[in-house]
Amino acid sequence: MPFLAVSSILLVAAAISFAADRRRLRNGVFLVSGAVVGWLGLLVDSGNNSVPVLMTLALGLLLIVSAPVLAVFLVLNGIILLRREGRSLANLLSLLAGLAVVAVPLVLAALQTYVPGLGAVTSVAALLAGYLGFVFVSYLVYSLIYSILPPRRHPEYVVVLGSGLAGSAVPPLLAARLDAAVRLYRGKHGGSIRAVIPSGGQGADELLPEATAMARYLQEQGIPAHRIRVEDRATTTMEKLNFSRGLMERPDAPVTVVTSSYHVFRAAMFTRRAGLRAHVTGARTAGYFIPSAFLREFIAILATYRWINLGFCLALVAVPLAAMTVPLLPF
Repeated sequence: MPFLAVSSILLVAAAISFAADRRRLRNGVFLVSGAVVGWLGLLVDSGNNSVPVLMTLALGLLLIVSAPVLAVFLVLNGIILLRREGRSLANLLSLLAGLAVVAVPLVLAALQTYVPGLGAVTSVAALLAGYLGFVFVSYLVYSLIYSILPPRRHPEYVVVLGSGLAGSAVPPLLAARLDAAVRLYRGKHGGSIRAVIPSGGQGADELLPEATAMARYLQEQGIPAHRIRVEDRATTTMEKLNFSRGLMERPDAPVTVVTSSYHVFRAAMFTRRAGLRAHVTGARTAGYFIPSAFLREFIAILATYRWINLGFCLALVAVPLAAMTVPLLPF
């Protein structure tokens, strides 16, 4: 019963936090934590009911089988990404993650077996890997949930986040975002939209500001020039949102922010920080690009909450070290 009570508390906390603001990562943390603790409760209280045990064994077998499949997928995806997008650290993430899925468990098992004196070190590494895995699952699950949520209000403004130009041309990734904004403008609730705001400044390798090229693209798709407000100064996501907010007559008006599918949840987190009443929607992204992009987003979120994550990691490091030193204390 204690497991089920804790699970209920976590799930209620997830519901309350979600009702207060959809754009918080803690919603996913509470949800996944509640589900895991609840499942443990079912196992503990199963009694003669073997269904939870059998389902857990099946899930464990599935995880064991899926690990090498996931590793192969990530490695192949990384190779494809490098070939199509070029060599860079960002494009290496999928490949490195695939290698890590196989290498980390093998290295930890080998150290535990052949170097018993490093038991505390391997325990710490396993706990840290488990923590990162839990946070990643929480982020991934809630990102998928958020991406299918309908907006609570009809937007008065649509902000399109820039993603870079190819010289002066709009590349496919950015065109997909602009096309999504056009569909919103032409949709059944388009009549409530006062303006579409393309946002993005000029990069060192760009011939003009992103927003200028984006506005031109929007006009070519049939959006009148007087319904387009160009924000051409921003260089970061936060600047894009803050500067776009300054172009609105009502800064507290409902807004839909358009970005790429992999960037939806982190952009939603930024809209909360910018004080926008915003819903974020994602444009379709090439499939081969998504695994690496999600890994980049996850790393960025870890950095955003770096002090919280550092605190949890230090606590996890302290547990096995304390267990190792306690027997040495005199009594």
